Amino acid sequence: MNDVIGVLILHGFAGSRQDIMPLHEYFDQRGYRVSSPVLSGHERARKDLAQSRYTDWIREATDAARDLKNRCDRLIVAGFSMGGLIAVHIGLEEPVEKLVLINTPVYYWNIRRIAWNLAKDFKAYSKEYFIAGTDKPLPALLEFQKILGKTKPLFARVPCPVLIMQTLDDDTVQPKSADYIYSRIQSEKSLVKLERGGHYVLRTDVAPDVCLGIQTAIDK
Repeated sequence: MNDVIGVLILHGFAGSRQDIMPLHEYFDQRGYRVSSPVLSGHERARKDLAQSRYTDWIREATDAARDLKNRCDRLIVAGFSMGGLIAVHIGLEEPVEKLVLINTPVYYWNIRRIAWNLAKDFKAYSKEYFIAGTDKPLPALLEFQKILGKTKPLFARVPCPVLIMQTLDDDTVQPKSADYIYSRIQSEKSLVKLERGGHYVLRTDVAPDVCLGIQTAIDK
């Protein structure tokens, strides 16, 4: 009898489940037990995000991991963007079979890519970057900085295998973040770089490649 594999999928900072829903649906349709919790302050009003704390995000995600592990035989944790940072904390506390880190930040705001995008279509991208730079409350940004600072020393302590995926045209997370994480991980690890897909890769036509890559890593 086949064992039950649980996949916990974590969205990113100031994002929503829509950013990772193609991955959720992919595994759900293939018989995996999938959970994609909403982190505190997200998918709500701006003031709610301002009142949330990074410790809340880690606690809520860890609780979701424990609940899912109680309903499956093996647990995979996949984190998109900041969700990857949270996944690292779970990997240190819970029996996780594999971590998947997708466009996970260490260095952010890829200025070279932003300049390239603006040169290509200033009208479209200038509006996008203005919204991205002004829609996140300062207290929440400070919490993001805290979780980034808390997580960087932890990469070397992750005990389980890690799959790192990074798009090279990501304008939010600098691709060298993936190299940094890969160099710090001491457990079994693999690094996949995708030529395109931007930061929100799971909302693009590259998503099927990402999903298949993750499934292949899980099934090894």
